[in-house]
Amino acid sequence: MHRIAWVALFAVALSACSRSEAPVAPSAAKRAAATIPPPAGDPIEGLRVATRVGCNGCHRDGGRGGIFMDDPKQGLIVAPNLTQRRALYDDAAFAALLREGKTHDGHVPLMMPIKMFQHLSDREVRDITAWLRALPDIDNPGLPQGKWSEDVVRQVRDGTYIYLDDMRPDPGNMPPAAPPAEPLALGKHLAMTSCGECHAWDLNGWPGDSAPSLIVAKAYTPEAFARLMKTGVTAAGTESKTGLMSQMGRQRFHVLTDAEVAALKLYLDSR
Repeated sequence: MHRIAWVALFAVALSACSRSEAPVAPSAAKRAAATIPPPAGDPIEGLRVATRVGCNGCHRDGGRGGIFMDDPKQGLIVAPNLTQRRALYDDAAFAALLREGKTHDGHVPLMMPIKMFQHLSDREVRDITAWLRALPDIDNPGLPQGKWSEDVVRQVRDGTYIYLDDMRPDPGNMPPAAPPAEPLALGKHLAMTSCGECHAWDLNGWPGDSAPSLIVAKAYTPEAFARLMKTGVTAAGTESKTGLMSQMGRQRFHVLTDAEVAALKLYLDSR
């Protein structure tokens, strides 16, 4: 998806007597280049990316699935067993799920942060896909079937569900082929693919929510910020106020490299 289609190129030249020459067929090299598939994903890197963006947080270790939310207003929201659901998606369909929220049967991917995942690069999507394909089959017989509340069913149907936009991409979004190499651009990419779920899509915090605007990163020294991301310990040497950021540091962001942490800090300080 989001690919610029190859078009046939024709060379047209005017002869001395103003007649057009026959179209020149694309070279064998160009024809071969147009059919070369993208490189295969790396399941090891895919595990790292899946950890950073939360795939194996919601879907639990090994993709076994788990209860995401049991709430009277929302219903029983279950993150399914990925080792069973993966058979429903080929690689292109899985990319469409992550980037566009397109499920195999058209249902809304409830609570899946497509607004964040839409920014994943082609390479990251291939790596996550390779990780998903490489997971050993897991039987999780105790995993219940999810059941949305009647209110959620109605609101999704009539388009009034408050979180519906979170599960849709932005119009015209064009993800990169690979994560940027330049530190400032890399930091923005990491923020947009890792932080918006809690700190809002503009990173300025959700109104009335406890997760703050990420302007707070400016209060951290590079060393304190690295400690927060790797261990969840705040600048004050304590757990975060709600405990969520500390949990994210230990469960998700500890996989960031030192260069990635520095790039993220650079970008957040630049805002």
